[in-house]
Amino acid sequence: MTKIQIDLDEEEDRIVEIYKLTNRLKTKQDAIKKMVKYFEAEIKPKNLKDREYFK
Repeated sequence: MTKIQIDLDEEEDRIVEIYKLTNRLKTKQDAIKKMVKYFEAEIKPKNLKDREYFK
């Protein structure tokens, strides 16, 4: 498990709060967890030129 502390500005905080209320979630943390699942991440090393990282 990873814990991340983020500072939301007022507008971002409102967006998370609205998402929490419309999806009947208990905490903003739950709302952010659900919101993150809408994104896809790809991890690639950027400073390896001559070597293959995934062998």
